[in-house]
Amino acid sequence: MSMHRSLVWSLLNLLLLASLSFAATAAPTDPVTVTAPPVGQGDAFVPGVRQVADLPQDYVEEEYFVSGAADLFSYAHNPPLGPTDLTTVQANVPYRTRMVVRRPASRGPFNGTVVIEWWNSTAGFDTAPVWDASAEYFARNGIVYVGVTNANQSLSYLTGGCSLLGFLPPTCGTRYSTLSLPDDGLAYEMMSQIGSLLRSDSPDNPLPVGFDVERVYHSGQSQQGGSMVTYASAFHFSGNDGYFIQQAASARRINGGPTCGAEGSPPYPSCTPLLQGSDRLVRTDLPVPVVHAISETDIEILFGTFGRQADTPTFRYYEVAGAGHLTVHEGVELIPAGVLGPDPLLLSDLCENEINSTADGPVFFSYVMNALWEGMEAQVTDGVALPDGVVMDVQGGVVQRDGFGNGLGGVRLPSLETPIATYTPGNQADPTLPPLLQSIGNLACFLSSSVDPFDEATLDELYPNHGTYVSQVVQAANELRSEGFLLSKDRSKIVTAATMSAIGCGIGFELALLLPPLMWLHQRRRSASRV
Repeated sequence: MSMHRSLVWSLLNLLLLASLSFAATAAPTDPVTVTAPPVGQGDAFVPGVRQVADLPQDYVEEEYFVSGAADLFSYAHNPPLGPTDLTTVQANVPYRTRMVVRRPASRGPFNGTVVIEWWNSTAGFDTAPVWDASAEYFARNGIVYVGVTNANQSLSYLTGGCSLLGFLPPTCGTRYSTLSLPDDGLAYEMMSQIGSLLRSDSPDNPLPVGFDVERVYHSGQSQQGGSMVTYASAFHFSGNDGYFIQQAASARRINGGPTCGAEGSPPYPSCTPLLQGSDRLVRTDLPVPVVHAISETDIEILFGTFGRQADTPTFRYYEVAGAGHLTVHEGVELIPAGVLGPDPLLLSDLCENEINSTADGPVFFSYVMNALWEGMEAQVTDGVALPDGVVMDVQGGVVQRDGFGNGLGGVRLPSLETPIATYTPGNQADPTLPPLLQSIGNLACFLSSSVDPFDEATLDELYPNHGTYVSQVVQAANELRSEGFLLSKDRSKIVTAATMSAIGCGIGFELALLLPPLMWLHQRRRSASRV
């Protein structure tokens, strides 16, 4: 933050502190106004790679603008006495954001649950890692999903017309020009108000009549996973039924003002203190479930084991071996065809090594998340405890590895228990790419995991025949299912993929992975010839 911006924020802060006795504060249940986006001013920017149109279930997608007023908070002491040591520094600040609702087309399939995702802003625009990881789970269970723009980093992308990478033509026009979030810290109360709206009988509730909400869960990944830590710890209220911290570690800042102790920052209370030590972790004494799950890549590259906390009746912490931080990579189009070449530029084209991601595998962390979502539902509705927390084998800050280089301990998917490759944290942009493409790929590749396939000799030694491989996968999947970390639907996907593969047939990794689609195509042609 520049010296000029720090000074302006400080002066405003002091003036607002002086006027607080004359201003009523906002509340998490305050009403909000919902309107439709303008027509004819530009296309909607809808986060998420998993499309509603591709779901087997009949789902609809609707975008709304949400307007209200929220308070901006800081900590009442420097250093803070804890995450709930709050003071209001600005009351009733107007905001206007947008949300996208994805729901069953009719009320019949709705199961009473709403998942609110705090969209991730790391890319500079909204992304939906919670949705992309668990969209199929949400849809088959009749869950309403609501994604919300909650950070200026991505809101600026919208108000600027949605020019991807800063040089592609804007696609949103002036559709989002009226959106405003004066400070990211307003999101904490703003998101409570949105959740309260969805539970209410307000005429502004965008859910149709008959969609009676019984449970509201909040979730976010990475930066917004940090928002979950801050939100659950300091802003929990009775309108929330659970929190899912996805691939994050510690509390995010409570406002966007200058940080106490930073160069050029004014003295407290015109600066914002940071939480220290264990106060940066999520509270484990809340009356609702808190699930915290991270990947092996998070441990080795991003957060270490700082987020580890012991189980409580409502808190669980999990580390998933071999998993990457990046959510998706297959078919993700970064730049359309005709801009840099005749073909579209895909995310998978940028990285030097084969990519492993949360929802596209081959280590499907998303399957574990689905099971944990199911576990949180069971705890809220039936009082059934979530599986015990599980951590990886880390010594001296280093993940311990087996003879193949795969991490030890943690929640272990069949891809780790019956390996056909080594999965190592991190990746990098292909060094042969032009500098521009390398710069684009650096973040995404860095956050993924790398896949190093076993050679044919290793595969033959491990799995002398196809049946051996399949039986071992089935055993590993069954064990994970019995532990509560795999749902039956996702177990079936794993077993089917193993059965359709050619691992153990002595033809090598690449052909073994290519064979299933070729077999499917052959079977489809044979079926067509019989018609």
